[in-house]
Amino acid sequence: MDLQLAGKVYAVGGASGGLGRAIAQCLVREGATVVGIARSRDKLATLAETHGDNFIAHPADLSDGTAIRKLGEKLIDLDVAGCVFNSGGPPTGTIGELDMAQWDIAYASTLRWKIQLTKALLPTFRQRGGGSLLYIESVSIKQPIDNLVLSNAFRAAVAGFVKTLTREEGGNGIRANILAPGYHATERITTVLQKAAELQQLAVEAVEQNFLAEVPLGKLGQPEHFAKMAAFLLSPAAQFITGQTINVDGGMTRFLTG
Repeated sequence: MDLQLAGKVYAVGGASGGLGRAIAQCLVREGATVVGIARSRDKLATLAETHGDNFIAHPADLSDGTAIRKLGEKLIDLDVAGCVFNSGGPPTGTIGELDMAQWDIAYASTLRWKIQLTKALLPTFRQRGGGSLLYIESVSIKQPIDNLVLSNAFRAAVAGFVKTLTREEGGNGIRANILAPGYHATERITTVLQKAAELQQLAVEAVEQNFLAEVPLGKLGQPEHFAKMAAFLLSPAAQFITGQTINVDGGMTRFLTG
């Protein structure tokens, strides 16, 4: 299937690793140019060397409001067709363990920057007749995950923001969707498994087996497969899909509608 991405420019957050890197590389393979955003200059430089003119490195801390303002200005100048809102998840922890300073940091890193960058892009998208926004969140939107209260709270807030956004901006041709990954073979799952092992006083390997027992397909997801779904939702092929939270979780979530 030709996703009609060739010649278009897309921004991808968290492009230096995990799901973000997989999405960036998938888009480049489809002929798009990617603005890769992450804090790691070295990792972005490596991707730029690999992909040449199809990858534009933009080092930035996505929790920094000034950095987001500058990023928004750059993306407007590049006339991006879409944006992938993705960054590392907030720390693991329970309500009792986390203080208010940690809640404030998680707000900035998980919710606030996505609102700020969205608002920066909207005027240009309205003018150009549309755009595609894709937010990479978590299955915790539909089924909260133990020891991840910060993620459970702020990703649900993103879902409320995105659903409202689609109601307000659909008439301008602007689409917005959420991809909710389950357990994937990335650096993030290692952190989650280690925290669970600490709380349960079990070996990490035992905890991983317990996690996988909740996944009907019985395995971790692969980032490159996730990336193909992201590319589809960004593309003109998905032009009638908006306001959706789509799980990519191997069947883990027990919510009746996905």
